[in-house]
Amino acid sequence: MDLTPAPTSLCPGQTLFISSARRNLRQVLRHPAFTPERRQKAEALLTASTDTTQLLRWKLLALKECEAREARELGPAAHPDYAY
Repeated sequence: MDLTPAPTSLCPGQTLFISSARRNLRQVLRHPAFTPERRQKAEALLTASTDTTQLLRWKLLALKECEAREARELGPAAHPDYAY
């Protein structure tokens, strides 16, 4: 006997928010910090996810990874008031 709950239908507002979160995450994943293999794995996960909180969490983590890679490649800021 399967005890998993049936999927609930999403209202148009939720669908729009999920779609927007996915699109934003896909844009971040275009950064060179991510290999094509990682993009492909991420695409499978984000396409299956309907949890906007999780999608936004992944986006934040992806942005942090992009920033870390840029900081390693660019070195220190040219001026103390100029943060990358």
